[in-house]
Amino acid sequence: MNTNKKMVLVEWRDARFFSGTYNEKTIRNHKMALFNSIGYLIASDKTTTILAAECNNEKEYRDITLIPTGSIISVKKLIPEPLV
Repeated sequence: MNTNKKMVLVEWRDARFFSGTYNEKTIRNHKMALFNSIGYLIASDKTTTILAAECNNEKEYRDITLIPTGSIISVKKLIPEPLV
């Protein structure tokens, strides 16, 4: 592994947009989007949790996801198995 950052699975809710016209009963049946994101945990504070999908041999990261910390349901530490 090229980094000392933990690899995690984050389950979180995100906003959704529904265009059109709906009655109240239908509106109440709409649900938030539920996501699972996997990556290196770069940072987390009360506002934002930052994941990176990849890390290279120079400890540079790419494919960054910013998740609203208040939207997180769970964070699970992952333990990568060595490549054979």
